[in-house]
Amino acid sequence: MDILNPARSDLSHAMGQNIGDYGAGEQTTLYGAIRSLAAPFLVLATVWLATIALVNPVGEFMINDDWSFVRLLQSLLWHGELAATGWGRGGPAAIAHILWGGLFTAVGGFSLTTLRLSVLFLGVLGSFSFLVLLRLCGASPWVALLGTLTLVLNPLFLSQCFTFMTDITFASLIVFSLLFLHLGEQRGRKLLIAVGLLFGLAAILTRQIGIVIPVAFIIMTLAHPHGMRLGRLKMCALAAIICFVPWIGFEGLLYGAGSTPVTQHQVVANILEKPLNKGLIIFYHYARLLVLTLGYTALFVTPLLALSYYRLWSFSAFRLFVCILAFGFVVVEAAITAGLVDPPVKLHQNVIFDFGIGPILLKDTYIIGIQRLSSIPKTAYYAMAFWGLLACGVLLALAYSSLAQWVSSLRKDPENATSFIGTLSLVAALIYGGVTIFTGSFDRDFIPLLIFIMVWLCADVFRGLIFPLNFLRILPCLIPLIIMAVLIPLMVSDFMSFKRCLTVAHEHITKGLHVDPCGIDEGFEFNGYHCYKKDFHPRVGLSWWWVDREDYLVTLGPLPGYKVVRTFPFARYVGKDGAVHVLKSDNRSDEDMNSHRSFRMFSGLLNRGKRSAEQ
Repeated sequence: MDILNPARSDLSHAMGQNIGDYGAGEQTTLYGAIRSLAAPFLVLATVWLATIALVNPVGEFMINDDWSFVRLLQSLLWHGELAATGWGRGGPAAIAHILWGGLFTAVGGFSLTTLRLSVLFLGVLGSFSFLVLLRLCGASPWVALLGTLTLVLNPLFLSQCFTFMTDITFASLIVFSLLFLHLGEQRGRKLLIAVGLLFGLAAILTRQIGIVIPVAFIIMTLAHPHGMRLGRLKMCALAAIICFVPWIGFEGLLYGAGSTPVTQHQVVANILEKPLNKGLIIFYHYARLLVLTLGYTALFVTPLLALSYYRLWSFSAFRLFVCILAFGFVVVEAAITAGLVDPPVKLHQNVIFDFGIGPILLKDTYIIGIQRLSSIPKTAYYAMAFWGLLACGVLLALAYSSLAQWVSSLRKDPENATSFIGTLSLVAALIYGGVTIFTGSFDRDFIPLLIFIMVWLCADVFRGLIFPLNFLRILPCLIPLIIMAVLIPLMVSDFMSFKRCLTVAHEHITKGLHVDPCGIDEGFEFNGYHCYKKDFHPRVGLSWWWVDREDYLVTLGPLPGYKVVRTFPFARYVGKDGAVHVLKSDNRSDEDMNSHRSFRMFSGLLNRGKRSAEQ
């Protein structure tokens, strides 16, 4: 039986509902799609206004790697130079992202808040475009809204909207590209396809991995029945001229300017170096990244993916799978509650940490690994793990069915092939996921995967599916969505409150105490922006993020060998409140100093070990 299209199998009876606002062969005009989305537009706008008011994007501070993009923009605006894209051995292309931020500073003046607002604007615009795209793919208005809220309320997407990182710029450009490629394919308009490829080029010039868009497009024009109608040779030439040639030219420009072309990137080096350095254990590393990629992606698309659970319940294999997972969940949760086992809480950290949304890149929390704030309960963590396992099994089954139907349509029934944009998105997801597995990834790198997967779901799995009004059938969708809607904006707000508090501590040291920024360990972002040196060699006991000396240290708590100069408390909605501590070396006695030196040397060893493991 075809689990992707219940209208062509006896599963339609099991669903007990009419399928479709329109037939699989009909097209929805852009105007018609927008007109049908009036109520979802209003809901989405309300969610954004409430979230922005709660989180508050205002503040002169940097987050994660965005200090490097601020430096790059300043170099371009103030000195007319194309500086190194990122730090260390390469980084994202970033030029489209930088030019977008520069456009906002030309209007609102140069400030970190202005740069953050430029990304937030793209995040909002991208989410509304995503809603239209899902509707055009065949989702009903409320299913399209469910998918869009699944993206917007995702902790990775929402948190990055309040930074000057490239993640949201890249994600929004992917959405714009898919939207115009879909419109061009549906109408047979080469101009619209060219616009979609231009957005794909902008994505590549933000992050080089955006090359998956034209690659997936070329595969579809060569191997999808609907894509073949566009003209194989013409479409391949169009993609090459619009995407590949300008990208290669830009990489040559970077090389000529002494910057970092893609051939010099650390991620490219990782593909070649890791198998040689780690031997057979590298397969364990790749398998772990594969599990993490599948687990995170499946978990975060659950609110939309769960629409398929009721349909799949008619399969005995799915019922058995759910029962086995439920039994395992009960056993593990009971063992944890009874204290029989003490399993670890492991997260693929960069944005999401066991004590909230971050990253909190200070010496005590990041390098030494001291738990300062309340951690996620183990029972809650393993409840999410089992929920993710369920979603992962469903996602893999649906993906296999979709790919099998696509291959079958090439030989038997081209007219009833899977959706062009849906299959393109699934292929792009497979390529993107494969690249990130082999090059290494952070949790925020999963955002494009969520977009590709949800476009595929709405185009192939839920095409024409009317949003069910039966409460029990939508309960698996509502539970994770409500949890995200309540917790994630609060947690992002907590993180922004911490960053504002950290900024006050920075100003106290640099302006109040008149201390040189490079004589302070104020965390990764602060020292990166003020003290970055290309050939810097960290001293033993000091943080690797370009700390020359440690006259003062900023942490989330006291440390042995230091005295607390001042604390700056901050409140949190989720978990206990915290405080930023300004520390100074305590020189009370030779014994204390010896203890202090030993502690700092131990920190240095931990730091070196961590960096070696990451490289």
